[in-house]
Amino acid sequence: MMMNLKTELQKIKQAANLEVVTDGLQFVPGIWVNGKYLWLQNTMEKVIYDKLLAIKVKQEQIQSKISLSSVYVSNHSQKSIQVQFLAMHHFSNIGQKHLTFVSPIEKHLFHHTDHTVYLVNGYCDKADMKEYTAIPLRYAYTDRIWSSIEKGNLKYQPMSKGPAASIFTMSMIIEPHETCKMDTWSINGASKAEVLTLEKALLKKHTSISL
Repeated sequence: MMMNLKTELQKIKQAANLEVVTDGLQFVPGIWVNGKYLWLQNTMEKVIYDKLLAIKVKQEQIQSKISLSSVYVSNHSQKSIQVQFLAMHHFSNIGQKHLTFVSPIEKHLFHHTDHTVYLVNGYCDKADMKEYTAIPLRYAYTDRIWSSIEKGNLKYQPMSKGPAASIFTMSMIIEPHETCKMDTWSINGASKAEVLTLEKALLKKHTSISL
């Protein structure tokens, strides 16, 4: 089983840098399993050997304003496993002044800079977006993002000024020998109306994504 897992990963070797940048906004995927979590930094693939889970990421630049990433998690074990996809977005320039906030009406995350609006959203056919938050960037890779690590609950914060990160989670059960996919995208434009219009165009083009 482990040799098959390694063979599969060898077939999907890709470029090393995973932190996908769209005008400075980076996407960093992660996963939570059974009270533990990890972020995939500087890699396109990861194996959690004790859980027999394999993670890989594919990224597509739809156009200059739209970046689409797909995260695949494969369960190579003989039992069902509950996982949470984690999707973090933040700017590479920690000194950049901006506002990050959760919009409960649109059910989106937004990053505002002086001249640009960034929309962040995601979809998985097996799960709805479960939780989302906006936190200071200094907490992004620490346990301070959680209200309960054991349960996989994010610490909810609707808004953060200055260097910040947005995070959302999606929870699902992955059956034995099943692969689940989460799509996430970031879109930038001059206004909220523009990025929402661009999102509609993205969803129309990619019919496998529906909200």
